[in-house]
Amino acid sequence: MKKMYLIAVMVFLASIMAGCASGPQYRAAKNGGNGYSDIKVANDRYRVQYTSTTEDVLTVTNHALFRAAELSKMQGYDWYVVTSRETFVDREEVKPNTSLSMTHAQTLSRDCGLLTCTERRQPVNTMGVELASNRARTEVQSILEVRMGKGMQPNEESYSVADVLENLQPK
Repeated sequence: MKKMYLIAVMVFLASIMAGCASGPQYRAAKNGGNGYSDIKVANDRYRVQYTSTTEDVLTVTNHALFRAAELSKMQGYDWYVVTSRETFVDREEVKPNTSLSMTHAQTLSRDCGLLTCTERRQPVNTMGVELASNRARTEVQSILEVRMGKGMQPNEESYSVADVLENLQPK
């Protein structure tokens, strides 16, 4: 029993560590969840939003910039300018989870002598309690409004689509 408990704890800890080691994945948002979404505001303007449950503000911002570059390329533009930028960080405490389990079973043992056998039934009751500690959940949201253009970049505040696609490629 102790061995099974130890294995379960080790698997749980390994999954937590693996989740912490990786950053937010680049993907389209589904049903308002994590990922990117965008809205066409005008012919050459988009609002790009990237949301992720993480504490990595830089990666979320980079994903939003990368999505803006993808949209610009799909529309045939060479550069874009971020005309508005907002970043929201929302932290909330997640209450601890507690679960209680109880199992009732019987063990059957048979003792046989020279002439007869006797059977004995013994109840076996096990009880388990699992406590998960308080933890914080952080959601980061980066919202960009971008204006796209073709040809020469107008100033150093504009982003080259090719450069962003090359340098901010999600891993």
